[in-house]
Amino acid sequence: MSIKPSRIKNLFIFLFIFFLYSCKNLPNNYKGDSKDYKEIESIDINNLMVRLLESDKNLTPKLNYSKDGGSYYSYTKKPGEGDLSLKEIKKRVSLGSKFYEKDRENIKILLGKINELKINNTLSYIESGALGLWIPNKEQIVIDYKVISMGSPTFLDVLSHEIIHVAQSCSTSSRKNFPKRIGLPLEFSKEINLNLSHNVYSRNSKEVMYIEREAFTYSKVDGAAIKLLNKFCK
Repeated sequence: MSIKPSRIKNLFIFLFIFFLYSCKNLPNNYKGDSKDYKEIESIDINNLMVRLLESDKNLTPKLNYSKDGGSYYSYTKKPGEGDLSLKEIKKRVSLGSKFYEKDRENIKILLGKINELKINNTLSYIESGALGLWIPNKEQIVIDYKVISMGSPTFLDVLSHEIIHVAQSCSTSSRKNFPKRIGLPLEFSKEINLNLSHNVYSRNSKEVMYIEREAFTYSKVDGAAIKLLNKFCK
């Protein structure tokens, strides 16, 4: 039996329209039939970088003049940083926001890694006054919006702190479990003691305070967060 060219053309048009209609009605989050797919909440990294760059401009040391004709620099220290020498201050002035470029790159690396691990990460307003949270049962890291205005060094420190909590959870049988101390040496500096004196920690048990101290100790160590994440979270 032969089919006329006109009938073939009409059949093709019908099939093409059916195909378009089928694609149009797929759900927006359709990812095929893979059972491994898991949709997560994630921070818009490109937008975050733009906002952090603007905040970092405000961290550049500024030259001020006193009424008696003298001059002095005012600046914001990076987390865990001591007083700066005049040479270091002038270096930061010359580099401007480029001085914090490595911090911004490290933030991108950490966010990329937790996205790879399918760990939810969001920006929000945290009513308790905490700058960041790790919520194990939701597998979610939350960073307070105000941390962005503090600049890249502080954002990196807060993100690293929460990621170390993720590693502490991963060191148990499941990352959905409450964090557990990994067992690393702890620092008992004035800075960490001051952080732990915040009222958000006032009701914590002694062991939970050690868990927090461990996170504070290594959040400021370059590369520690990503190494712990790689070691304990698969």
